[in-house]
Amino acid sequence: MKKWRTFLMLTLLLCLIPLFSALAQTGTVTASSLNMRKSTSTESKVVAVMRKGKKVTILGTSGSWYKVKYNGKTGYAAKKYIKVSSSDASSDSKAKSSKGTQSSSRTSSDGTCGPGDSGAAVRKVQKRLKALGYLSGSIDGDYGSGTKAAVKAFQKKNGLKVTGKVNKATLNKLNSSSAKKGYAADSQSSSGGGYKTERLNWFKGGSNKIPKGAVFKIKDIKTGKVFTVRRWSGANHIDAEPLTKSDTAILKSIYGHWSWRRRSVLVKYNGHVYAASINGMPHGTSTIGNNNFDGHFCVHFYGSKTHCSQKVDAMHQKCVAAAMHCTW
Repeated sequence: MKKWRTFLMLTLLLCLIPLFSALAQTGTVTASSLNMRKSTSTESKVVAVMRKGKKVTILGTSGSWYKVKYNGKTGYAAKKYIKVSSSDASSDSKAKSSKGTQSSSRTSSDGTCGPGDSGAAVRKVQKRLKALGYLSGSIDGDYGSGTKAAVKAFQKKNGLKVTGKVNKATLNKLNSSSAKKGYAADSQSSSGGGYKTERLNWFKGGSNKIPKGAVFKIKDIKTGKVFTVRRWSGANHIDAEPLTKSDTAILKSIYGHWSWRRRSVLVKYNGHVYAASINGMPHGTSTIGNNNFDGHFCVHFYGSKTHCSQKVDAMHQKCVAAAMHCTW
């Protein structure tokens, strides 16, 4: 009797497995890159970056977010940049229709966007905000806190409802000839906090301003986070290492994950603040053994070059130029 009971239970479980699998929807990432975050907030930690065309498993929904699983990791991503497969979309559409909320979804094709979004629409908005003098950070296609603040400043100065989101009204005003300039970025080029941001020309004496072995601070423009590093070496630019484990943790929190992506930063050393750019990927030689950072990362200044190509990196230089409009 016990054997039959066990057999029946196993049979039932085997029958239910396909049913549970069918309940999970499959989605395709439509943005060039999409952040998977730890929670439903644009300020939440990025646990993975999903590229265009990648498949994700949709585990549930929470407002404008999907709970997804990708590469063994689980987190949240913006709904508008995940396309649900046709069969799943059909059933999802019927469910929305029954609740009268089908019209609430929108796509990025209309150019509107908001916190947590990424892709071409965000990049266009950032480019326009920068041209009008509201955005001081880099044009990276990621709608983070810096972009949100710039949108709010634009909305306030142009008599729009201040939401931090680019709706149709904001987008139309942003792209109009009557849009008021903010000069928010330019106004930051003046000295702040007792420091004036300087342009350090790397190959015209700049490489000697921060000598090998020097300990200095780096401030990320977008997040405002500050960490301490030490210059290890570097001829074409500075090869630096986070000084301690906590400094490594701050650097990683800025990126969410290790990345070659360029970021605008300020470097403070010996009473001076310099415009600079970094990447966030540990590589090569490591000289500090207990900082949880396996290698070093690069710090670029005006005119500096990469070690491999022996050429000036255009994206690093754009980030350096953007940092010139910011203050410590």
